[in-house]
Amino acid sequence: MREGAPPGFLRATGAVLLKDLTLEWRTLDALSAMGLFSLVVMVVFSFAFDRSLQQQIGSARLVPGVLWVTIAFASIVGLTRSFHLEHHRDSITALALAPVDRAAIFAGKAGANLAQVLVLEAVLLPLSAVLFDFDLVAVGAEMLLLVVLHTVALVEIGTLFAAIAARLGRGEALLATLLLPASTPVFLSAVLSTHHVLAGEGLAPARRWLLVTAGLDVLYFFVAMLTFEFVLDE
Repeated sequence: MREGAPPGFLRATGAVLLKDLTLEWRTLDALSAMGLFSLVVMVVFSFAFDRSLQQQIGSARLVPGVLWVTIAFASIVGLTRSFHLEHHRDSITALALAPVDRAAIFAGKAGANLAQVLVLEAVLLPLSAVLFDFDLVAVGAEMLLLVVLHTVALVEIGTLFAAIAARLGRGEALLATLLLPASTPVFLSAVLSTHHVLAGEGLAPARRWLLVTAGLDVLYFFVAMLTFEFVLDE
């Protein structure tokens, strides 16, 4: 890179990613909020569905809805906080004026958000296995694949909407209003795929849904990359 030249896409993405992860590591603001929320929701559901009722319903029917509802709303809490510091200090304007590709800013933000949500899910999956009594080890590889696939789509569109909510000075309410309808196909696919995996059927019955989600991963990424510049400029 020439001296004085602005950083390229990958370098700018890495800088934003590292900055967000470093700030989160120092404060644990988003992770602690997401973790506490998820713990409360999971424990409440486990008490609502006692052992006898869980055995009657079956984990394949009960767990997918509980798990993905928890992930959805915990992600909203975390995504809102991803732009909290920039909004609080008005440094979102500095981001908009930075001499880097706006798409790199989005990619860095989305990468940091993805890392945080995946850390949350790494705790949630074993917790749900304990609370709702299913064998996570037996379905671990399939669950890992479907969780990552669906989380990528959720975080991509969620990061874009979080930037919009921060620009408008709104919080979780606006983000939930934007994100949940837009990500409905992702959650439908996630719930159905999780059901098939926990029922011992594998991912084959959900192949079409997984292909749809993979397509949404690509679609959301390019839509967000193309529109993020206009979000920052508003």
